[in-house]
Amino acid sequence: MRNGEFEMRNRIKNKTACLLVLLSLFLMGAGAQEQDERAALQKQQQALHEQVATLKAEQDFLLFQKTMFAADSKYLVLNMTDRTGQLKYKNRVLKGFRFALSKKFAGSALQPGMLVLTKKSGAKSGRHALLFGTSLIIQRKGAAVPKKEAGIPVLSLPKKEMQSVFFAVEEGALAYIVR
Repeated sequence: MRNGEFEMRNRIKNKTACLLVLLSLFLMGAGAQEQDERAALQKQQQALHEQVATLKAEQDFLLFQKTMFAADSKYLVLNMTDRTGQLKYKNRVLKGFRFALSKKFAGSALQPGMLVLTKKSGAKSGRHALLFGTSLIIQRKGAAVPKKEAGIPVLSLPKKEMQSVFFAVEEGALAYIVR
């Protein structure tokens, strides 16, 4: 009987050792699986944050358009990625145009959002320029930037489009930067 008990103990020890090895392999695999799941969740969270930011930007633009529709005034919409702009009244496009951005500044230098036209200059000299505070200057192609505004991004329009936009908007008019 002692031999039988000894053999049973050995079998139990062997089975227990095998089970421990299998359990440890399973747990190691579960740890790797947790890391994979964590990485996937982080990617998904990043994608959701980007989507929320995009939706907030769209909401801001729609609120801007709603405000401009109610305000009954002309405004500009400038798309930095396409390098296009629109002069709008309510929800109608009065004029579409293309622009060039100064070489010093990338399109990312301007943050999306609303800008207020603070000054119209050059009506007498024929060198029309629209100044949006210290954020942006819109002027005719080939015109020199004044030294005191040298650090401000400049959008250049062809002469015909610049004249149309210059005489259509008034000081206090709004522009919206879109990406």
